[in-house]
Amino acid sequence: MSVGGSKRIGYALGGGAARGLAHIGVLKVLEEHGIFPDIIVGTSMGALVGALYADGIGINDIEQFALRLNSARLALLADVTLPLSGLVGGKRVVSLLKSILGDLTFSQMKYDFACVATDIRTGEQVVLSEGSLLEAIRASISLPGIFTPVKIGGRYLVDGGLINEVPVSVCRDMGAEYVVGVNVLPEPRRMMRHSRGGPATSTRKSTRFGETGDGKKPAVLSDIPSRSIHSRINDIDNAIQTFLLYRQPQRIRRQVLKSLVWARKDIPKRLRRGMPSLLDVLSQTLTIAEYRVAVENMKHADLAISPDVEGIDIWQFTKAAQAIAVGEEAARRALSNAD
Repeated sequence: MSVGGSKRIGYALGGGAARGLAHIGVLKVLEEHGIFPDIIVGTSMGALVGALYADGIGINDIEQFALRLNSARLALLADVTLPLSGLVGGKRVVSLLKSILGDLTFSQMKYDFACVATDIRTGEQVVLSEGSLLEAIRASISLPGIFTPVKIGGRYLVDGGLINEVPVSVCRDMGAEYVVGVNVLPEPRRMMRHSRGGPATSTRKSTRFGETGDGKKPAVLSDIPSRSIHSRINDIDNAIQTFLLYRQPQRIRRQVLKSLVWARKDIPKRLRRGMPSLLDVLSQTLTIAEYRVAVENMKHADLAISPDVEGIDIWQFTKAAQAIAVGEEAARRALSNAD
């Protein structure tokens, strides 16, 4: 089918962490229909998938990379840091990206490409379209409270979804005349989970990112115990509380510890089980804020595609196959309705 005709086509790919893997399915179907972009602009996970695609990496290769993700490999990417401005430092994520993309600059991309980030101090949108591609992606994916901000050009940058979740407007600013907007955020009220996370540690041999089970040595990342991201963040949460408590005078420490013991006895187990974890609160807060932005952004797309990602939590990268499938389904439906 003909989408956009002879017009310059732009893809605006929104953020959504694991849900953003649905972009892969969307891109697959667009290719099947002979549709290719002139311009790609991504926010957060959309920036990551968009960068891989804009670099000319085949969509099937991107899909295979996503399908190889598992909990152990993902845990290796969580270089937990003292949470002064974020829980994860992001150096291992950058190392992984570098192993795939190298030290590319924007000018070396196959398609015109840009990332969207937010200046955490001013609240302004920052469009990154020159210089280091890796730094730009790292800034765009920096979920506030999870990843530490990235300093670029004197600004501290975080996730672009706070201000422009599906960057249709940036596509147009870059010259796109027909924009395909892809939103991978669900309605927040449907998504709150009350899980306290997986097991704290794995008893099996630790896995290194990139291994396929044949014993081959991966290109990046050192071998560390494979633990869930939830468990790592819970460790930090407990460590902070302990650190703050033991900086208090002994008399106050005794009173606080006594009150904590009684408080835990007074709270029924069923209520403690239902209480959202730190990670739940952070992720749901972002979803609430960014969903409203996404809805407004999508009104200005020429072709709007919204995969049904309600069955995928923000950190469930192991559901790549499901995310890709719903992306394909949504793209086919949108193209059918556009006929």
